[in-house]
Amino acid sequence: MEIRLARSEDYPKIVRLQLQNTPDQLSADEKKQGFVVSSMNEQQLAAINQALGIVVAVDGEQLAGFVCMLPSETQPRHPVVEAMLASFGQQQFEGRSLQQLRVFVYGPVCIGRQWRGQGILQKLFAAVKTHARASYDLGAAFIDDRNPHSLAAHVQGLKMTALAPFSCQQQNYQLVVFSTAA
Repeated sequence: MEIRLARSEDYPKIVRLQLQNTPDQLSADEKKQGFVVSSMNEQQLAAINQALGIVVAVDGEQLAGFVCMLPSETQPRHPVVEAMLASFGQQQFEGRSLQQLRVFVYGPVCIGRQWRGQGILQKLFAAVKTHARASYDLGAAFIDDRNPHSLAAHVQGLKMTALAPFSCQQQNYQLVVFSTAA
């Protein structure tokens, strides 16, 4: 398994993997294993990769998983990201306001079905922290309340910290953060 920054030839595979894992493509049972809220095209992926990066897990010729990283000041922003960032004034991590910290947006993250439970999320997460450490203090992600598997994977599995929830367009989200320090 190779963990590395994405290349342009990875973009079609990322698009395919994310589309396979959006709520409208999954059964009720499959949704319990997690899903991605957004779907991005190749141009959006290229912009994300150029701005901060996309870390991929590659197994031979197949894409096993990916996680996106984006500077919080990037425009335009998805409405949920906008709502998350707007909540930062009321959020604290280790006694400091999120507005006082250098924060990047973590996600979406997706692991292909056949690679789940093999530690790939942990490997991607370690690579994200290493990649972002020099420029950022904190990573922040939102997790849809209808996605408890993702919340457990990030809070219990990766030891992210859940802060106060927020809402966007009649839907509730959990805000989770992590320090980029080793």
